[in-house]
Amino acid sequence: MKSVLGTAALVGMLLSCFVLPSAAQTNIADYVIVANKQVQGTTINVAALKGIYLREVRTWGSSGGEIIPVDLADAGGFYQNLFGKSYVQMQAYWVNMRIKYSVDLPVSKKDAESVKQFIAENKGAIGFLKSSDVDDRVKVLKVVN
Repeated sequence: MKSVLGTAALVGMLLSCFVLPSAAQTNIADYVIVANKQVQGTTINVAALKGIYLREVRTWGSSGGEIIPVDLADAGGFYQNLFGKSYVQMQAYWVNMRIKYSVDLPVSKKDAESVKQFIAENKGAIGFLKSSDVDDRVKVLKVVN
């Protein structure tokens, strides 16, 4: 009986680390939205940002260029606060979109430096970083309601 309870406790702890939001996670306000410098405009509204990361919006307005969302793998709090979903839940959503609609998944990068480099090199790329990680290779977009 002890091993069953021990296993259940271990599974619960693992789920809380990977699926459930925690108080230690950061929120969307801790991040800035950054884009390739060729992306037109200086603002993005929350609905458009959600559409981009849900892969419902895949082109930039009148320019029609492809939107390439970039994901920062260690920023689960960003998704929790934007969508009310954990990073793992977002990954499951993206895989489902890929299977059902052949939609490209967001490009996943392991750290801020990789995000900046990818965005700088790819017209149409958009992502998020902590404000302290921003440099002149990317353009900051102000988020508006």
